[in-house]
Amino acid sequence: MSRDALKAAFGKGDEENLRWQLEHPVVGARERELVQSAFLPIGARMLDIGAGDGATLVHLGDPDSAVGLELFVDKLHLARKRLSRASLLAGSADALPFKAATFDHVIVRDVIHHLDTPGAMLAEAFRVLEPGGRLDVLEPCAFNPLIVLHALSQKVERGELKSTAPRLRGLIEGAGFHLDHALRHQPLPLHRLVFHRRFGFPWLGNLALARRAVAAAESLAGRAMPRFAWAYIHLRATKPGT
Repeated sequence: MSRDALKAAFGKGDEENLRWQLEHPVVGARERELVQSAFLPIGARMLDIGAGDGATLVHLGDPDSAVGLELFVDKLHLARKRLSRASLLAGSADALPFKAATFDHVIVRDVIHHLDTPGAMLAEAFRVLEPGGRLDVLEPCAFNPLIVLHALSQKVERGELKSTAPRLRGLIEGAGFHLDHALRHQPLPLHRLVFHRRFGFPWLGNLALARRAVAAAESLAGRAMPRFAWAYIHLRATKPGT
């Protein structure tokens, strides 16, 4: 996707969406669980590429050891309302404004499927990591029914249809990393659909019965959905060296 298309789709901060991700009684809790499962423990010098409105860093506790990099300044303005300790900078993922070996941990969430040349971003992540440093990538899975629905209903998300573990592994290893593991999270995140702030019924999240019903449906999906089709792919990799 071109930079102009990315700006048109994601260039503006959305405070209502940020509140939904952070404060909704179900969505906020499940987002925090997902982020922490993928990215903890954080490094002593961590970089969040594509930090957006800062939701990931908020869920990680606003660490003072972290730097969030975001292409669109409007989103950084929104992130600064929630983050007081993490550092926030404007910049491009394929030309990181840092010296080599600056960080010991790089995290990337929901960025790769939007990029025409994700290898350039991963090459930059490799450059700014010190030898032995860790890369954590979290991306949607093209084989999940809800991800397919999301991609087909939102033109800007069509890249999700190419988001598979083998492709991501190839990109990461192609940048020079050693893949440590690939894990799956959230078999069928119905909570994002049922409690969606625009297309669902977010107010239902305040009702215990609704929360239990959605949790039960997701638990059933966890037993029925094959692991390769779970909604989120987490890949952890290391930059070779000591």
